[in-house]
Amino acid sequence: PLIEEIKAFDEFFWINPKYKSVDEVKNTLSVSEDDVKDAEARLNRFAPYIEKAFPETKSTNGIIESPLVEIPNMKDKLEKEYDENIYGKMLLKCDNDLPIAGSIKARGGIYEVLKHAETLATKNNMLYLEDDYSILYTDKFRDFFSNYTVQVGSTGNLGLSIGIMSAKLGFKVKVHMSQ
Repeated sequence: PLIEEIKAFDEFFWINPKYKSVDEVKNTLSVSEDDVKDAEARLNRFAPYIEKAFPETKSTNGIIESPLVEIPNMKDKLEKEYDENIYGKMLLKCDNDLPIAGSIKARGGIYEVLKHAETLATKNNMLYLEDDYSILYTDKFRDFFSNYTVQVGSTGNLGLSIGIMSAKLGFKVKVHMSQ
């Protein structure tokens, strides 16, 4: 019945019958708070490399971040349309303007490549967590990574971000796209 309402463009309100509070599920999640902290630490370790390899990240010190922009015209339009006063500022997170690949999928794809590169380099005793990761922007590391191939199946933005980061590090890259 819900699908029929959607197809008919009828107004409806849906509540997820499987909804549970965070407290009910937090111990069953596949990603823990420690995983998030580990990822943040990794991105911070790679920041000197990213800043060096991608000068457009200099203003954020190598952190892949998108601008937060005030959108007063949208706020005015919503206030008028709903006859409500919206307190504070209305902001838009412009993930379409992320550096390197220009897509919200850029961070995830880039992160996966960085994690893979770190794993390979540390397992081969070429890189230590205490190192300044800008050393990855050298021929020594590009030559090392050129012994490996990164492949991804993607219809666009994810493949773009993985391809850009992999190639920059020196990996051979294959991006498979559907026709």
